Amino acid sequence: MSRRVEFDLSTEDHSDRRRTNTFSSDEDGVPNEVADYLVYFSRMVDEQNVPEILTLYDQAFPDLTERFFRDRMWPDENVVERIIGPGNKLFIILYKELYYRQLYARNTRGPLLVHRYESFMNYQELFSELLSSKDPIPLSLPNVWLWDIIDEFVYQFQAFCLYKANPGKRNADEVEDLINIEENQNAWNIYPVLNILYSLLSKSQIVEQLKALKSFQEKRNPDSVADEFGQSDLYFKLGYFALIGLLRTHVLLGDYHQALKTVQYVDIDPKGIYNTVPTCLVTLHYFVGFSHLMMRNYGEATKMFVNCLLYIQRTKSVQNQQPSKKNFQYDVIGKTWDQLFHLLAICLAIQPQRIDESIASQLSERCGERMMHMANGNIDEFRNAFATGCPKFLSPTTVVYEGVNQSKEPLLRQTQSFLEGIESQMALPVLRGYLKLYTTLPTKKLASFMDVDDEHYDSFIGKLLTYKMIVNELGKEAGPSSADDDEPQTDIDFYVDRDMINIADTKVARHVGEHFIRHIQKLQEVQDVLKRLDIQKP
Repeated sequence: MSRRVEFDLSTEDHSDRRRTNTFSSDEDGVPNEVADYLVYFSRMVDEQNVPEILTLYDQAFPDLTERFFRDRMWPDENVVERIIGPGNKLFIILYKELYYRQLYARNTRGPLLVHRYESFMNYQELFSELLSSKDPIPLSLPNVWLWDIIDEFVYQFQAFCLYKANPGKRNADEVEDLINIEENQNAWNIYPVLNILYSLLSKSQIVEQLKALKSFQEKRNPDSVADEFGQSDLYFKLGYFALIGLLRTHVLLGDYHQALKTVQYVDIDPKGIYNTVPTCLVTLHYFVGFSHLMMRNYGEATKMFVNCLLYIQRTKSVQNQQPSKKNFQYDVIGKTWDQLFHLLAICLAIQPQRIDESIASQLSERCGERMMHMANGNIDEFRNAFATGCPKFLSPTTVVYEGVNQSKEPLLRQTQSFLEGIESQMALPVLRGYLKLYTTLPTKKLASFMDVDDEHYDSFIGKLLTYKMIVNELGKEAGPSSADDDEPQTDIDFYVDRDMINIADTKVARHVGEHFIRHIQKLQEVQDVLKRLDIQKP
């Protein structure tokens, strides 16, 4: 049972304003408690009272939804405007964002086309208010709401692309409207969506600020590269979350290099802004890890997946103790938890390495048999694991007015691309198994173990070099890293000297003392930089 959230209107005249306007509880079917909530919510937004807004958004809204709107929608914007009075344009836009988000979550087959269109128009109006203003908008919202706005915007774009590629999701009356929308390209088109996200980056100067934060040696203050918009808390956070929204968008489009480039200046550490919003943290780690997986940087992908699983595992008990909230929202963390194990199984089947014991134990329970088949070269297990763990890819230009559903075509293309890479590495798990048995091994002998004849001997040496490339993790610098560079990436290493393979077990070669010495040196360097900084007293 939901916990009720109390709010007090008695100290202000806003309740009087509601009683004197055209609102009628009986006529509009809105309970007085809901009307009082909307008036109070509007007032808190005007006063920029972030802690109270967080309570109203994160607790009171789901609570009232559960008690009064389980089987019907919240009142429309006209009723809300009569309740709170005129002159609250920004609050009405924010309320409609919540309204349409609930509408999407309530309909398993998705909302009607008219609602998809109206939701986009509302987002466009919201971002227009923020981006076209000559001065920063005086608005303060909790981090979780700012992230939800960006996240839902990208989600609804994804949903629309899948909707227009699947004729089974719409009725005959919507076809003509969809044709009109596509001809005019005035709703959920790829160009305005990317334009909005990149405009948020530009307006907030988030990339320049994060770049300045990363360069300790240059002694740069982020404020020195930002104007009044970049120094605004609202615009900075929206720009930050827009980076992660762009990361997700590029992955859904299949552009993994650009996805990693988008977040190259985002520090993946416990102090990141994303850490204040659990779904944002999970989204960042999932899509960065998936990008590394598709670019065959399996060690980096493993780190991302393991760190994300550890975070979810640590916070699971806390989540379970909290009351059921946001019942109209998609359970991102719960679904991603399952996806991460299947993607991690792929990474470790191709490039085994040490991971946290608790995660390894759960992975063995969930995917142990599948990993065994993948290690033996079963391509179907790779396909099934990928299909379970990957996101819902999209094609922004595919429109099917009638006929066969083509919404899964992007998934089939990405799966084929993934499997082509896997097929070229099919022998690697078996190859690794033989290498672990020896310290030195002639190449001819290894070739005979793997039933390679003289005709295919040269291609076999190529496979050896491919495995060596994976061990060294070429392309590791393509994105942000969450762990130390000195940690071994796999449990074996080797080199080929003419016709002899020399194998080293990296488990034996862990130099703990060197690890601490290296980090002591790093700490001293940071302290030297901090001493040189000119810190002005307040």
